[in-house]
Amino acid sequence: MSVHTIQGTRRHVGKALMLCVPIVAVSLAAAFSQTTKTKQSDPVTASRLAFAIDAPPLALSHALISVTTGAPEREALEKAGFRIAPTINRHDGQGTASVTVELLNGYFELVYPDPTVPVLPALQAGAEKFRLKSAWRETGYSPIGIAFERTAATPEKFYFATWRISPDWMEKGTFIEMMTPREMPKAISLSIHPPGTRESENEMLARDPVKGAMFLHRNGARRLTGMRVVAPSSDSYPPAASYIAAHGLVKFDVGKRWLLEVTLDNGKQRKTKNLEPDLPMVIHY
Repeated sequence: MSVHTIQGTRRHVGKALMLCVPIVAVSLAAAFSQTTKTKQSDPVTASRLAFAIDAPPLALSHALISVTTGAPEREALEKAGFRIAPTINRHDGQGTASVTVELLNGYFELVYPDPTVPVLPALQAGAEKFRLKSAWRETGYSPIGIAFERTAATPEKFYFATWRISPDWMEKGTFIEMMTPREMPKAISLSIHPPGTRESENEMLARDPVKGAMFLHRNGARRLTGMRVVAPSSDSYPPAASYIAAHGLVKFDVGKRWLLEVTLDNGKQRKTKNLEPDLPMVIHY
């Protein structure tokens, strides 16, 4: 669950409405229909209406997998043809560090407990949760996290409860909004992060023969285009998962074990890499 710095500077990183009384829904539909009729000749209004309907409330940012100290599991990604970004991201006050695989429009992050990173007294519980997640095979905690960013269509308030954290390693005034309740520590982590670098800026950086090397993976994968999560039980999903799935952002299923299934470049190469048992991850590209 981190908004980290890439090469030191790049990253600082209506289900409820369906439960309304039918009369209210009919009234709203009628009002919308009338507005559309009276404004149908106004192209600006039509464009705004189309945007309001089509714009997703969140944008997929990155995936996190909790691993053991030092992230030796990175070797599975390297064998699959990915470059590991050279910077190790330290989360001071949180007791964790991470390494990443950078894509033009997102990234994978391997997060691990790091005894050399200090832990603030107020974040002791969080540091312990990361330790339990890194030992997920023994503890039953979810090793997977999915992070999103806000869009122009993100609501001010969701129908499910959220809470905010603002660790010391983040820029002042920024925060991560957690969509997984505190009362569900073993569940998958779903969160909203501050905006990262735009894809167009990453494309420019990728042209740099030195700084852009981390985007040029040997397997040719470049962009994050889809995610599916498998959990061992439906209890492993917070209420926010239904909202996210309903908007087509991530698919959530129940199966025998934890698994993160990632699609890159819409799977245009028609190749699949299964990184189990090192990582609970399957990649299609």
